[in-house]
Amino acid sequence: MKRYTLGLVVALGLLAGFVGAQEKITLSTPVYQQAGVSEFRVEGLYLKRAHPDAPAEIRAILREVSGTAFVEHGRVLVCRYDGAEADALIVALNKANLSTTSLEKRVLQRCQADGKLGAGTITGSVQ
Repeated sequence: MKRYTLGLVVALGLLAGFVGAQEKITLSTPVYQQAGVSEFRVEGLYLKRAHPDAPAEIRAILREVSGTAFVEHGRVLVCRYDGAEADALIVALNKANLSTTSLEKRVLQRCQADGKLGAGTITGSVQ
């Protein structure tokens, strides 16, 4: 049996369930010059623990959406954490009560609080 990393399992789980009004972020100020590019949804979430060969890493990859659907060839935003900061965030996420706030929303809120994503409103339901 192959061993899968937590990041791969999380990414596959996220990619499997994109139906309906999934949570998305609508940025107050568009991040691209093209008009209307302000709505994004998590496409993938990668969590990697530190090990002797490489530091910890978190990557939240957001893709442009129109309504609830991803835009073909749409814009991409990446929120990234590395090293000790990523390791501490992974520990915090593992201990979080996800019944009140979803994993994706927690990551988006943290990216916003740290200035890695612009201000905006997170809407939609957990899928």
